[in-house]
Amino acid sequence: MISRGIWRRLNGTLILAGYGFALRLFAQSYTELLKNPILAEAEGHSMMFSFVERSLHPIELPSTLKEWEARKPLLRHQIQQIVGLENLDQRDPVKWVSKGFLDRDGYTIEKIIYESYPGMMVPALVYTPKGLSAPAPAMVSIPGHVYCDGKANVEAQARSVNLVRRGLIVVAYDYLMTSERNTGANPCALMPYGGGNDHGLSDFSYTAGTPTALEILDGIRAIDYLYARKDVDRSRLGFTGESGGGNSTYWVAALDQRVCLAVSSCSVTSFDYWIRNNRNWDWHQRPPGIRRIADISTLLALIAPRPLLVISALRGTDSEEAPFEEAENAVRQAKKVYDLYGAGADVQCWESNTSHGYQQDKRERMYRWVERYFFARETEVSKESPFLVGPRTELICGLPPSNKTFEDIYQEWIRHPTPLPSLPHDQASVVQIQQVLSKHLQELLGLPAQVASPVLSLQKVSSRSNGILKQLIFEEELGIRLPAVEVSPMGHTPNATVVFLGRSLDFLPAIPEMLSQGLRSVFVDLRGVGEIDSGDGRTDNWAWFMGRPWPGLWVEDINAIVTALLTEYGNEPIGLIGTARLAKPALFAAALNPNITALIANLPDLSYRHEAHKGNVADVPRVLATLDLPAIVALVAPRHCWMRFPDGTDELELRSTYEWSTEFYQRASGTSKALRLGLVGSANWNETARWFALHLRGKV
Repeated sequence: MISRGIWRRLNGTLILAGYGFALRLFAQSYTELLKNPILAEAEGHSMMFSFVERSLHPIELPSTLKEWEARKPLLRHQIQQIVGLENLDQRDPVKWVSKGFLDRDGYTIEKIIYESYPGMMVPALVYTPKGLSAPAPAMVSIPGHVYCDGKANVEAQARSVNLVRRGLIVVAYDYLMTSERNTGANPCALMPYGGGNDHGLSDFSYTAGTPTALEILDGIRAIDYLYARKDVDRSRLGFTGESGGGNSTYWVAALDQRVCLAVSSCSVTSFDYWIRNNRNWDWHQRPPGIRRIADISTLLALIAPRPLLVISALRGTDSEEAPFEEAENAVRQAKKVYDLYGAGADVQCWESNTSHGYQQDKRERMYRWVERYFFARETEVSKESPFLVGPRTELICGLPPSNKTFEDIYQEWIRHPTPLPSLPHDQASVVQIQQVLSKHLQELLGLPAQVASPVLSLQKVSSRSNGILKQLIFEEELGIRLPAVEVSPMGHTPNATVVFLGRSLDFLPAIPEMLSQGLRSVFVDLRGVGEIDSGDGRTDNWAWFMGRPWPGLWVEDINAIVTALLTEYGNEPIGLIGTARLAKPALFAAALNPNITALIANLPDLSYRHEAHKGNVADVPRVLATLDLPAIVALVAPRHCWMRFPDGTDELELRSTYEWSTEFYQRASGTSKALRLGLVGSANWNETARWFALHLRGKV
């Protein structure tokens, strides 16, 4: 057996000349143990792919009108919660400012800016027919990601002019982060669509607010503006858009019943298509958790019985995000609800002869739809008339210098996280606070209410001079099999286990130290770790849409492992150690599972609040809306917890960040010593093993 002293002097180096054959043999044998595959290669490669596929169950819509009418208000409320629009009905009258008029033959263009989110003005063009003698129908018509020209691009102008010539009042505004709202370095650099930065802004992911909410607000506030005009016929108010603007169309029409007619071009597909094909990472079109309750077909169904036309690109030309087949299927599902109203003819999916966009054939189909429902005119063809394209510079409205950008709003949200609760004053309040925090954490992680009983199976047993080695598989649900290695001391039966998350070679120096303390060690690959392929963006997409983030999946894995070990070894105490990306899941699991006796977590940052300013995507979406790491640590109390942070972390900042947690521990257990805070580099594996031995079974 290798002495602890020799191993410490090696400082983790596995093979070093002069220390002899025994050391090299030890290092080689345990390296092979950790890295030799346990699963068949095909199983490890396909596990998460199959898991995602099994999890994508179609969302069933009610089969009777009574059931649908009962479900509809709840569904709208749930969607508003998910996107962050819970206070939508409490908004003030829309504020807007006129920025000038342009006179045209038969109509005028008023340049306005209106307030969508407080402090964020939206530039818009309002086309009004001359000589109106009665309230006129109105249409909101917006482009998508046309970063340079926005509302002034040729296709948008063509729609606006041809609609106003048909007697409609039209509002055309710049889609989020395009044209005048573009905060990219050079919005007109990459023609024809220009350049933007909306795909790279992810700070919102830490908060309850979403860019989807801001996108929807843009549209709803445009409707508010039209509703306030006396020359608008409120019973004939429509909404249309292309690409991203088409997404706005079905979101707004689903949530705002004032929209009487909707036409969405080159945008309708399914969230499942995006998941399966790892498509569409436009943050504003994918609020986290939405797929738990709705797919795009569900949003279309919420528009029923109001007229809805879905225009698709020619099949085979728009497979990146919105292929015709997906649009057709979404409409087919929504039509089931339209049929309940006897309005099956009022929803259609039309395949155009052109690719992604809002080209003339698509526009003429839209004009025909508008004429049918707003003017009761049936025509085979509604031709577009020629017009003079206005230059972009002439159609600029002008935003105030202090106008908030999306990044400003995201940072504003981050600066106002949920405060920590008041410290407990007795044991009853300790329990009460922990119950509230625990509920928040379970919701954030998307943990299922019921789980299958895990099964632990032994694959192989071997021995070395100082240890018994086992290859194991933990099976927690159909198709999820986690490979693991167990190392136990030779000569006596241990009565405590330490679970290491991952079979990383970084853990190799821990083995002799754990053996010397008489501890059993289990090194296990969680989903997407080691032998198990993560499934890349496909699984990431699924986790985001389903509201079941990776840390939540890993907590499920840890809970299953702990349950199986308790069954196997008769409720012996269990310690847990997580590092790198598995450190927070280790903390979360210990916070929620009282069967974890002691925890060590080598965290990558002090808190989510500190992490949020570094341009990352939150591994747990919306976490700062209810929790941060200092509050989660309190859930481990009064059990022993050793939190380690990166070397170089300011220790005063560390103490300040966890001052509340330390005091909570003091009040929960009568001592703050059960919570240990430090830096990663200040601990070695010998000290780690001794700490676990002390707190798992009282051995020094």
